[in-house]
Amino acid sequence: MKHTDDKLQETMRRGTPMRPLSTLAAGAAAMFVLTGCTGTSAGDDHKVGLAGETVQLIVPFAPGGGYDSYARMLAPKLAKELHATVIVVNKPGAGGVLATNELSKAEPDGTTLALFNMPGHIGSALAGAPGVQYDVNSFSYIGRLSSEPDVVLTSSKGKYDTWKDVMQEKGPDPTRFAATGPGSNEYMDGVVLHSLLDLKSKVITGYSTSNEAYLGVLSGVVDLHSRSYGSQESALKSKDAVPLLTVGSSDGLDLLADTPVLADVVPPQKEALARAHTELVESGRAIAGPPGMEPEQLELIRKAFEKVVTDPEYAAAAKEARRPISFASGQDVAENVKELMHSPKAYVDLLEKAYGK
Repeated sequence: MKHTDDKLQETMRRGTPMRPLSTLAAGAAAMFVLTGCTGTSAGDDHKVGLAGETVQLIVPFAPGGGYDSYARMLAPKLAKELHATVIVVNKPGAGGVLATNELSKAEPDGTTLALFNMPGHIGSALAGAPGVQYDVNSFSYIGRLSSEPDVVLTSSKGKYDTWKDVMQEKGPDPTRFAATGPGSNEYMDGVVLHSLLDLKSKVITGYSTSNEAYLGVLSGVVDLHSRSYGSQESALKSKDAVPLLTVGSSDGLDLLADTPVLADVVPPQKEALARAHTELVESGRAIAGPPGMEPEQLELIRKAFEKVVTDPEYAAAAKEARRPISFASGQDVAENVKELMHSPKAYVDLLEKAYGK
């Protein structure tokens, strides 16, 4: 496994706020086959509908992580609504950038979809990160699956007991954040917190999965790991790990009751920057298709997705699986992407420096 040190730098400003969104659903397995009917749009001869088709749902990370779990819960239910076969295909690489590039060039016929890590997806595009070959606004957004706070944790046997300890690090070695790659929340949190809070830190990349990065924390190879609450919950419940900082709202999350949020630890002059980063994190996980999908086809998939994730039974299954759903429509996702892509220049400058530009 190759580890590289990431270059980091200073200040950023806030983006435009997300809309508040309701929390709903998730639940089940990986592949499902059904058949049904097809249709055509009025006055056009292109095919609308996916009955009998095979739809790839691309996960830009390796099997076993939170994104993979979400996709495998969604696939059979979405298949039923679309009267199609939906298969989960894992295509890891560069923190999701490689799979996103591939989706941007796929046929816009509805048979290829992807589950995006929106903070990394948008952040990489804002920064013009190496390897990014897509226009983030061009994708056909289906809808948002979830929006959770990120939780920065450390091993219960590590050298840090509180976030204050991290901020006061005076030792010869920098605090080490673990990350898969530049398109991940782990990376974004590492580089932004470094600059916002003037940490003595660096990001170690090259882990093949977030679970592998977490094991690096438990073994003491690295110090900190940040990812969504749902992905961190089991580690916190087992007390193998200790939460140090929350990026986003921790309302109703008992395990984070005594954990500071980012807004609590930044100096007053950087509060707006903390809000900006929180808004980026809260863009969450979303499903999208390639650019240029026919409006009728896009609307068909959007409606199927919404029906699945707003179903009460699915919500109950999601809660049981610790994969909560916070639905947003495809139109809302697309509008939020546009807003975040108009972030202030200081924010863009920060990200460009973080990505070594």
